[in-house]
Amino acid sequence: MRSSVPSPVVALVWVLAAAVLVPVVRLARGPSEAAYLAITARAAQVSGVHVVAEAGVLLLVALFVVAAWRARAHGPGTVAVALAGGFGAVLAYAVSEGTKLVVRQPRGCWELVEVAHCPPAGDWSFPSNHTTIAFALAAAVVATSASTGLRVRAADVPSRHGRAARKNALWSLALVALPVALACVTGAARVVQGVHLPHDVVAGAVLGVCTVAATILALGGPATTAVHAACRVPVLRQALTARPY
Repeated sequence: MRSSVPSPVVALVWVLAAAVLVPVVRLARGPSEAAYLAITARAAQVSGVHVVAEAGVLLLVALFVVAAWRARAHGPGTVAVALAGGFGAVLAYAVSEGTKLVVRQPRGCWELVEVAHCPPAGDWSFPSNHTTIAFALAAAVVATSASTGLRVRAADVPSRHGRAARKNALWSLALVALPVALACVTGAARVVQGVHLPHDVVAGAVLGVCTVAATILALGGPATTAVHAACRVPVLRQALTARPY
């Protein structure tokens, strides 16, 4: 049974969740600094960690492109989810950057420990931009994958199509488990590298997921209408959907 609560109302709930949880997370700065010192003390000799976070974000971008491309085979509604999710990821990054400029929290590698690749003064710490965009992209990939038929199972179709169903199910699973794992690794790498405190990462994860969820709920309907309208133009239809229209 579908919920009778309008999507914009649910979107507002996600926005309010972020507005409440992000400041609450910042209250944990004391324990977060203690955890940060313990982690950096043990990870001081680990090399190449700074590459992990960058690679994680790039892989998540690639996964989003794959998920969005697969959405073309599932109609305007699914394409709209991909478009809204991508816009939500960009919006999440912008909100994260704006929050940094308001909070202006110093980085641990400025005051507590000395680490390689520490960002320069003025590049504030809270929340983690890398983690925000990583979790935002992961949320967009998961939402897009779910809208392409995540629940499809081999038993739901005739046996001659079982191989295709299993392949689809494996793709769907990969486009859920892998982005979540990559987002977690990206956030953890920023702490291990010493450029973010743990609560910076938690706040980034909350901000990324909540922003994308709210954006998809708020814009999914209008985006679907826009995609339907765009598909009346042959060139745009070929770009947006692989299904007969």
